[in-house]
Amino acid sequence: MNGIQRTANQVIAHFKQGLSAEALSSLSPSDFDRLTVLIKDALSRDREEVADQLEALARKIKADIEEFDLSL
Repeated sequence: MNGIQRTANQVIAHFKQGLSAEALSSLSPSDFDRLTVLIKDALSRDREEVADQLEALARKIKADIEEFDLSL
């Protein structure tokens, strides 16, 4: 199980704990499956955005190093 799946499962478990027995019984397993998919999608998009930011930072650092090397 990857980190995104583990986090989604933890969010679902915490969400279920906050529901009343009546609310919990009115939701089906497929409702929770859909919520899990939505959570995983949001986490994936967030991770992708962070990865893009890290790549941009790495390119900037490399450019700074190359500029520094050229000035020597």
